[in-house]
Formats: sequence, C-alpha cells, structure tokens
Amino acid sequence: MLGQHRLDEIMARLERNGQVRVAELAATLQVTDETIRRDLKALEGEGRLRRIHGGAVVPRRNEEQPIDVRGRVNPREKQRIAALAVALLREGMSIFIDTGTTANALAQRVAEQRGLNVITNSLDVALAVARRGNNRVMIAPGTVRAKDNAVIGADAIGWAGAFCYDIAFMGIGAVNLAQGFMDYEEEEAQLRRVLVGRAERSVILADESKFGRRAFVRTLDFAAVTTLITNEPLSADYAAAFREARTDVVC
Repeated sequence: MLGQHRLDEIMARLERNGQVRVAELAATLQVTDETIRRDLKALEGEGRLRRIHGGAVVPRRNEEQPIDVRGRVNPREKQRIAALAVALLREGMSIFIDTGTTANALAQRVAEQRGLNVITNSLDVALAVARRGNNRVMIAPGTVRAKDNAVIGADAIGWAGAFCYDIAFMGIGAVNLAQGFMDYEEEEAQLRRVLVGRAERSVILADESKFGRRAFVRTLDFAAVTTLITNEPLSADYAAAFREARTDVVC
C-alpha cells in the first residue's frame, strides 16, 4: 500500500476505534512493524495521534503534546508568523513572550533586535534572547514544567501582572469558532488573561493547525485581543468572526 494511503487508513481506523495496534496494522496493511512505527511517529509529529507502547491513541483534548512533538508541526509556518510579529517591534519597547513553539521561533528573531525589555515565563525564550546580549531579559519565578520549559504557577502569574507591556505575544492551544481562544491548562489561560489586561497591544500567534480545534479551557473571546497573526488567510467564517470582533488579522 502506498505511503499516503496507508496513513489515511491508519487514521480512519484510529477515528473509528479510538486506538490502533502496531501488530494488527502491520498484518492488515501487509507491511513490517517497523514501517507502521515510522508511520505512527510521522502522524504524531503532525499532532494527529499520541503513541503508546505497541500502538497509538487519539490525542487527549485536555493534554497538549510535548514541545518537541509540537515543534515538528508546521515549522516553516511558525517562522513566517515570527517574521510578521518581529516587524511590530521598536527599540525601547517592553514586551512579554509566553511559551510554545511559535514563541520560540519569535525569540530567535527578537534576539537579533536591540534595546528591548523582554519579559517571559519560558526558559527557552529567555535563553534564546539573552545569548545575544542586545536586550534586557527578565524571567518569571515559579515552577518549571518539564514538557516545555515553561515557568508556571501563581507566582509566575502574579509577577507577570506587576508590569505593563507595549506588546504581549501569546501562543494559544486552539482557535475555535464557537468558543474563541482556548488552552489545555487553566494556569496558561489565567496568565494570558492577565497579559491582555496589562498590554497596550495583545497579539495571539496561531498557525493554521490551531484553527477548528477544541481544547480544555475557554481562555478569551476573539474581541479580547488586539491582533491575530497567522500564516494563511482565514476561511470566510473565521474572517467574519474576527471582523465582528474588531481584531486585526495579519497573515
């Protein structure tokens, strides 16, 4: 069976049964176990399933993939978003950059700028920007979350709320037409709500894979943020929703 047809068949079985097993797929599709394992790894890299011992299951709605997995989804698109985001910066600005793969892409470009005050709750963002030494970098206190090097907790949220920002750059777990901006964990949602209230311009960074998803926590209405930056023109229904919300869309 050709590769794409095999991947389509794996996803069809996963959607039908909720899980798939390597040995059963190999026998049914007449390929080796190793071929199936490579297929499952590729599909996990696209965020379409979660591998377990001996097979795979549907990703949990309230569980975001680890950052190394998310980093393999749409990397070029995230670089495009980062390029659009850094164009908003001017020397002397104070900005917040939160966590995630698109935030990490933005941090690489921010490191090339000068004279910024960069506040973050991400170890990855802080190190990427601080290595160049052209900007002042401050990092939130709290507990480090191992799966993505984010600093989380009440201390981080309270500390972030003590500053005022020219721009707050935020990732998001999902962009849902009915529910708005959504996250997988309440602490991230709380932080983003605080940032919106403390920033002159609040900017959501969301690649095309985030649209149409549902996550666990309803974070913000579309109208709560100033700007959405994405990599592709929005579909007609999303474009209408953001027009109604009076949120600028940059793509």
